[in-house]
Amino acid sequence: MEEKKKLQLSIAVCDDERADLQAIASLTREVLEEESIGCELAVYQDGASLLAAMESGCVFHILLIDVLMEDLDGIRLAAALRGQGNPIPIIFISANREMAMQGYVVEASRYLAKPVEQDLLREALLFCSRKYTDKKEILLQTSKGQSRIFLSNLLYAETWNRGIRLVLIDGSLESHMKISELAGLLPSPPFVFCHRTILVNLACAQHLRYCELEMKSGALLPVSKYRFAEVRAALLAYLRENP
Repeated sequence: MEEKKKLQLSIAVCDDERADLQAIASLTREVLEEESIGCELAVYQDGASLLAAMESGCVFHILLIDVLMEDLDGIRLAAALRGQGNPIPIIFISANREMAMQGYVVEASRYLAKPVEQDLLREALLFCSRKYTDKKEILLQTSKGQSRIFLSNLLYAETWNRGIRLVLIDGSLESHMKISELAGLLPSPPFVFCHRTILVNLACAQHLRYCELEMKSGALLPVSKYRFAEVRAALLAYLRENP
């Protein structure tokens, strides 16, 4: 039986040298497979295309970016993302070792020299993946623009019209993304599906009854009978780890 993946990460690799792009992408897949981490990998041959994709709603957990690219180089691409308030972990890759210091200006997580060594790439990817599992907030494109969502403030999300509705402690927001895409951005636990259309934050749950979950806010959410045992086990595990 295939081993269950511990994480599912969405990663973008950007390099204007086709051979380097393919090599880095291949090595990234190999490292994550060895670590039993699921990966959806997207590749871009220029910084402008990656930036446009992210501004149009594409969401990634980690970026691997070549520093020296024509038109929009890695440093300026990272600066544009930071200027939008995007805290995504960035791993810079370049044959020019002198560019490493510039990475600190845009809060790069790691800098790797070409040709990339597998062990160094492994350390960088695992370091960035821990940032994902330990994160306290996410940045989403919502009806109000680029919105910072603090995970402790997110009660649950549900499918809504052609997207999702995020129900927060202090209000709600709508987004055009799919609920499955949101689930890929959130740590599990405490976020689990109590119903195929509802993703709930167990940290905000108060009472679990058969086919019903009562939140601390008083909201009552349906629990699918097919998911009840899974939700109950996840809630008990979360409470043991967070007494």
